[in-house]
Amino acid sequence: MRRKIIRITGFVLSMLMLLTLADSTVSASSAGVSLVVDDEENYVTIPDTYEVETTFKYLGDYGFINHAEDLCVDDDDNIYIVDTGNNRVLKLTTDGEVLAEYTEAYGVSFKNPKGIYVHTDGTIWIADTNNYRVVVINQDGSDYAVYYKPDSSLLEDSFTFAPEKVAVSNTGYIYVLKGTNLLKMDMSGEFRGYVGAAEVGFSLTRTLIRMFGTQSQVERTVKQEPSAYSNFTMASDGYIYGILATATVGQIRKLNSVGVNSYPDDITYGIRVTYDNSTYTSAYFSDIAVTDNGIVTVCDQSTGLIYQYTQDGDLLCVFGGTGSRKGVYQNISAIDYDSTGRLYVLDYTSGSVTVLSPTNFIELVHQAVALYNDGNYTEAEDYWLQVLELDANYAMAHSGYAKVLYKEGDYQGSMAQYRLGNDKEGYSKAFDKYRLELFREYFTWVCLAVVLLVLGLWLGYKKLKKYADAMAHRVEYGGDL
Repeated sequence: MRRKIIRITGFVLSMLMLLTLADSTVSASSAGVSLVVDDEENYVTIPDTYEVETTFKYLGDYGFINHAEDLCVDDDDNIYIVDTGNNRVLKLTTDGEVLAEYTEAYGVSFKNPKGIYVHTDGTIWIADTNNYRVVVINQDGSDYAVYYKPDSSLLEDSFTFAPEKVAVSNTGYIYVLKGTNLLKMDMSGEFRGYVGAAEVGFSLTRTLIRMFGTQSQVERTVKQEPSAYSNFTMASDGYIYGILATATVGQIRKLNSVGVNSYPDDITYGIRVTYDNSTYTSAYFSDIAVTDNGIVTVCDQSTGLIYQYTQDGDLLCVFGGTGSRKGVYQNISAIDYDSTGRLYVLDYTSGSVTVLSPTNFIELVHQAVALYNDGNYTEAEDYWLQVLELDANYAMAHSGYAKVLYKEGDYQGSMAQYRLGNDKEGYSKAFDKYRLELFREYFTWVCLAVVLLVLGLWLGYKKLKKYADAMAHRVEYGGDL
């Protein structure tokens, strides 16, 4: 079920914040109120999706985390935190025990580092922002490699190489976050171009000014730049998933190696708030994480809300919120998953890491989505039915079950489930198939009926014509009608 523009009034958002703050509304271990948004743009509560397993911020001899900008989890479920305010990188266990502290590379102390990526070979890639470099170190802290501004005529002299995020593809390319798009380098440090720039929308006014305006008017015309990225991640499927900071539609992007987006770009992701029917504030996503089964998770820096979507852009759930108690946040800067499905949330303002465990409800949802994407429709059906046993009103389960029935050829059953899920687009698609199926089933009878109808009309016409000719003959020879 594809979500259209989600627009919720400021009153509703205020109520949501109250719900996330009220201890009487949710259990102490809940990760905020879990909800979805229906097609009438109302929010609907659902069973808890995540529970707070633990939260840590004080690290003993290593002190407090200070304005940390990034977090990632390696293949062995070790946590790496870019402790920006303390100019260091920390390696921790899932319980918050510090395993290592990294403060320098190539004899130079880190200066305002903002990004980290841990390669499958164990090397640690750090965006050392204010040292204008990307450094790579080994697990023991020894130097491995360093990258500065690429030497290329394609880069302007004024270009400043101040990397904020970094990731490495399986093919050996290095991607660095730089404003409106991603800078691509090879392992030798050679510049390989930019990827992933969003398309700039057409403006009739700007075009007319450039065509007919004076030179001064053209010069005063503001150049419209593509929406800038706020973050990106390299997923296990080999795609780059990024989020556009300044876009109001299609903020989530899934890029292949040449930067072509395949994620739905006609959806406004997140909650759009309406104030006084005139002022709109879109979600500002600060980070994105993708599970191995393709679940896309993004966090809204301004509201503390965390959203989960399918590969089709369907909203699975929203949870979290703003506040100071467990399960809500002040300013989320980064998120990531470990191999067991636990979600780690880094709060920039409070300097804390919250570990969230998935509930049985959301695990069933994730499994159903994954099985469907893999073509295991029968197994997916079983999981969707289990989800509906827990929440019969969960629209995504009805739509997911409808998709399974559609693939199995049960179009009538699919229509019924799409109706329960209030998915008009899906219902129309199933109805078209059902109508075609009915036509094929009764094609012979329809053809016979058409033939009989035509034959009946022809015989009727012949009979009427014969009668009319007889009447005309009688009139011609003086008879009465």
